[in-house]
Amino acid sequence: LKDLQNKLIGNCLLSSAFVGYISPFSMKHRINLWKNVWTVDIGEKGIPLTKGIDPLTVLATEADIAGWQNEGLPSDRISVENAAVVTSCSRWPLMIDPQLQG
Repeated sequence: LKDLQNKLIGNCLLSSAFVGYISPFSMKHRINLWKNVWTVDIGEKGIPLTKGIDPLTVLATEADIAGWQNEGLPSDRISVENAAVVTSCSRWPLMIDPQLQG
């Protein structure tokens, strides 16, 4: 629990960047941004971060995802990420249409 508390700042920073900036990008660019750019940058700045964290797990629970899919959300990753972003925003985010996206 103490370890999670120490890494909460980095986890929240990564997740808030994900909500604020990721939605207009394709899956390829999304993965590159949060895995290869943001996570590395946070680590280089000495901010504690859970190793291998997935921002989606911070933004939504398995129950949230199952509920969205029961309501008709496609099960692909980009659709689930978009749903997590939309439910985490207080305004209207710019989104891409996930159909036929890798």
